[in-house]
Amino acid sequence: MDGGNLLTGGVETLNEMKEHLHELYENKSKQERLTLEEKRLGESIRETEKAVSEEIQTTVVKRRKEVEGTFEGQIAKTKAKIKKAKEKRDKYKESKVSERIDMETASLREDNKNLKQGIKTIFHQNKIPSIFNTKLFYAFYFPKGFTDFILLVSVLLILFLAIPCGIYFFLLPEEKILYLILIYLVVFTIFFALYVTIGNKAKDKHMDALIQIKGIRENIRMNRKKIAIIKRDIKRDRDESPYGLENFDEKLAKLQAELEDINQQKKDALAAFDSTTSHVISEDMEGRYQEKLTGLKSEYDKVNSDFSDTEEKIKALTLKIANEYEPYVGKDLMTLDRLDSLINIIQAGSAATISEAIAYYKKSMEEAGIK
Repeated sequence: MDGGNLLTGGVETLNEMKEHLHELYENKSKQERLTLEEKRLGESIRETEKAVSEEIQTTVVKRRKEVEGTFEGQIAKTKAKIKKAKEKRDKYKESKVSERIDMETASLREDNKNLKQGIKTIFHQNKIPSIFNTKLFYAFYFPKGFTDFILLVSVLLILFLAIPCGIYFFLLPEEKILYLILIYLVVFTIFFALYVTIGNKAKDKHMDALIQIKGIRENIRMNRKKIAIIKRDIKRDRDESPYGLENFDEKLAKLQAELEDINQQKKDALAAFDSTTSHVISEDMEGRYQEKLTGLKSEYDKVNSDFSDTEEKIKALTLKIANEYEPYVGKDLMTLDRLDSLINIIQAGSAATISEAIAYYKKSMEEAGIK
């Protein structure tokens, strides 16, 4: 319909215009509903896919840890067995080393026993008090070697440093240099008197016997040194064949092989899980959600298609109204209410055509003061 025919048209033409406008409004309303529905379905699809992904990840991690945990438990048990077997082996070896030391030092220990008995006999025959049969006595009166020197220094430090200072700082009511000098004089006097007295009573009187005993004590010391060397050499000896540890070593080798086998099984199981099992779990869980996701995506595609169709209809109707109606009637009159007003004007007999109805409508609005 051209512009002239449209303006000369009547109620039928206005109803046609109203129908097209109503259809445009309905399609716009539908488009809004479809937009909301499309957004809802899109969010639902994303949330479902996210839930599936998180559930797969959680399940795969959990199952992998379960597989790893099973092997770790077996590894821990095997390691505990290895530790226990090593402790038994070490304990058994220690006992055998002790037996070997006892055996290889038996003659030296027996010799020392006889030498000690000889010293006692000399002390008894010469009626020498047994209190002189001490290392301290020989360190003071017959010193020899580094150990005697250390013992002498230690005793002298106690006598001339620890005791005087202890008395001076902790027992006296006040500290005076005079008191310290007196303490040293007393200690030195007592020490010197005892040293001379013991020397006169024992050393000078039984010189020959004491010198003989000194030689015997030296033999005992040399035997002890030999015993210490034998102990050291035996403990350092890397050859374990004399101790009969074959059964222990065989058991340890078996347990070690078992541990290596479990570790390899663990490695293979985890590799198989990562390459195969995890994918099976993923496919299974995706399958359980497939129907729901397929339904949502199908519904989404349908809504999306309806949206496109509706959009095309809106475009076509908008262009039709803009090209065929608005240039002649005016954009301001292209509403359902105002088209109804034009229809009512014609039906009331106030106008015969659309053109007349528009003029009548505008005049009425002006008279009413409405622009």
